Amino acid sequence: MNRLRIHTQIHSRYRVFDSSGQLPFSIVFGLCRRSPADTDPRPLLLETAGSALDVPYALAHGLLTLHEQDPEDAKRWVQVDLSWLSNVAPAKGLECLSLPSPVTRTEHWRDAFTIHQCPIEPDGKMTSLLKPGKKYTIKLASDDLGVTRWEYSDRKELIGNDSKPSHGPGAIKIVNSKPTAGKATFKVVNNLPWPPQVETRIHLPLSSSPSDSPLLEVSVLNTGSTPVTVQTRGHQRVLIPWGLFQPAPDALDDRTRIIHATPHKPPTSSLQVIESATGALVRGSQQRGIGSLMASNADRRPKVEDVIQLDPGVPGVRTIDIRALVDGLKDGQYKIRMQAKGCRWWHGEISKEECENGRVPAHLCASAIASPLMLESQDEVELHVRDGKVVF
Repeated sequence: MNRLRIHTQIHSRYRVFDSSGQLPFSIVFGLCRRSPADTDPRPLLLETAGSALDVPYALAHGLLTLHEQDPEDAKRWVQVDLSWLSNVAPAKGLECLSLPSPVTRTEHWRDAFTIHQCPIEPDGKMTSLLKPGKKYTIKLASDDLGVTRWEYSDRKELIGNDSKPSHGPGAIKIVNSKPTAGKATFKVVNNLPWPPQVETRIHLPLSSSPSDSPLLEVSVLNTGSTPVTVQTRGHQRVLIPWGLFQPAPDALDDRTRIIHATPHKPPTSSLQVIESATGALVRGSQQRGIGSLMASNADRRPKVEDVIQLDPGVPGVRTIDIRALVDGLKDGQYKIRMQAKGCRWWHGEISKEECENGRVPAHLCASAIASPLMLESQDEVELHVRDGKVVF
């Protein structure tokens, strides 16, 4: 049988599976045509349902394997018996994937993966296998991707029987091109700690004179029923989404958050300046910060001055000098937008009395990683620049 080799990678979207379903969870697949023998210039269209990319079906039919970590030996993984799952049918409504040809590719192959996310439902058959507190990994059982329908086509989906057979005389089997395709590793929890909803607003306050520095006022309102303590500077130890090889873009960003109380410089890293006439981004696309290197024995707990408390119904207000952000803009009309940024958080108040050496208590820092409290706003602030100055 002829074999069409596809470079395949597997990862989990998050390192945690929330059994309650509050955090959507998926297994991420990346496929890339990079075999030297793959010389067809047309896109390769393949059906994901009933293949290794259809995770519940693939586990039930031996295309994927599930392994549980041994609690006594973290390096030992025990394969889970899935024989009773044999009646799982192919998923309905899964997308077809179109893989571009390598013949005309100009970018590096690592940037040419076609991404497929297979959602894992909290009430599905697979979920009944997963035990809270346990750690699991999912891998390809062999190089067989289990694809039964595919064709070279510019279309977005397969129509009728216009597809290549995967069995019988002259059949071509789609397989993984590498000895390994990576793995999707995750820990199962009953439910994740979830932050309260906060409402963030931004606006330009009225200036007292044209010579004043342009200011932006930011208010954050805790709409929950209990106080919450939020980290505004330093390493944000929160649950983040992953791509195939690394965290998703902008997931690792330890720059000072916009509500930091005593910034050494204005915390404008989450702000963008958009030219109103063209919609072009003119400020705010600088590279994200991921924090400085630290010694292995350094105290990684947040400092007391790097956290703030948000009480229910009481807005936390910050006034920020945005002179450096808008300085040098050519005359015209602009909009200021705020990018969403996540923060580490804790329920309740952290009093100075319970802090240790000016830092957040160790027992709080050792708690499980939670979903971030998101600072995000739909507000757009209009800004007019004339003769190089902001006009109020």
